[in-house]
Amino acid sequence: MTEHKEEKNKTLRLLMPQWQGGNNPPYFLGAHLLNWLAPSTNAIQQEVPVSLNEEGLKVEKGIFARSTLLKQLHDAADILKKHNPDRVVVFGGDCGVDLAPIAYLNDKYDGDVAILWIDAHPDVNSPEYFENHHAHILANLLGVGDEEFVAAVPKLVDPNNVLYVGLNDWQPSEKKVMEQFNLSAVLPEDLVEDSSSVLNWLETVNPAKVFIHFDLDVLDLREFRSLLIANPNTYDEMKEKVSKGSSIETIIRVLQDVAKSHDIVGLGITEHFPWDAYALQNMLQRLPLIGDINKDDQPTFNWIF
Repeated sequence: MTEHKEEKNKTLRLLMPQWQGGNNPPYFLGAHLLNWLAPSTNAIQQEVPVSLNEEGLKVEKGIFARSTLLKQLHDAADILKKHNPDRVVVFGGDCGVDLAPIAYLNDKYDGDVAILWIDAHPDVNSPEYFENHHAHILANLLGVGDEEFVAAVPKLVDPNNVLYVGLNDWQPSEKKVMEQFNLSAVLPEDLVEDSSSVLNWLETVNPAKVFIHFDLDVLDLREFRSLLIANPNTYDEMKEKVSKGSSIETIIRVLQDVAKSHDIVGLGITEHFPWDAYALQNMLQRLPLIGDINKDDQPTFNWIF
C-alpha cells in the first residue's frame, strides 16, 4: 500500500538553468544556487541541458534565441513525459522554465489546475512588442504568441483559472491581453494583512490542483536584492523609483495558507539574479592558482527586462 501511494505522488525536481529567454547569463548561476540551497529531497531529480555558449544567438521571428529556447522547451517536455510525475518542482532560470511543466500538468489534470502567477509582471507579451521570450510565457499558455511555443501546450490554460499575485508593473501591450482574457489580479497591498484575497479567489474557482509560478521579482528589492532590478550600481536610484513589492514573509504566508487548503502539484521558482555571487564567480575565475590571471572580462548582464 505504501509503495502504491508513493507511486501516485511521484515528484520530479527539475533544474532548468535557462537564461536565453531574458538574455541574461547570470540566471544560469541563479538556478544552480536555488537548487543547491533548497532542502534535500528523495524526489527524482533531472537537469535540462542548457549551454552558456553565446555564439549564434540571434533574433528569429521577433524572439531572441528562438531556436535555442524551443529546443530547451522540448527537452524539458521530453523529461516530463519520460518520468510522468504527479508533481513538479522547477528551479530556473528565466520565467520560460515554467512553460513545459504547466503545459504538462494542465494536460495531465484535464485543465482543472489553477495557476497562481506570483510575479511583478504579467508575462503576456508577444514577439511584435518584445523580443525576450520570458515575458511571453503566460500568453503562450493562453494560446497567444509564437505558433511553435503555443503548439507545445496540448491543452490551453483557462483564463478563469489564472490569478496574478503581487502584480505591480505591466506594459500597454500586456494590459491589452490581460483585458482580453479578463485576468484576475491581487496587488501587493492586498496581501499585507492576510491571504484572504487569494484564498477567496481559489474558493470561487475551486480547482482540483494548483500550480505556483513564483518569480522572485515579486519581492521588494529593498529587502531582497538578488533581482535584476537591484543592480548595485543603480540600487539607490531604483529604491526611489520602483513600487514597493511584497515581503518574503508575506509570500511565505500566502503559499503556506494555500498549501494548507489546496492540492499543490507544481512550484516553479524563477529569475534569481545573484549579483554578489555572480561578481564573486567572475573574481575567482581571474585569481592566481584557481583561475586565469590573463582574463580581464568583467561580469556582464542585460538590463532589458
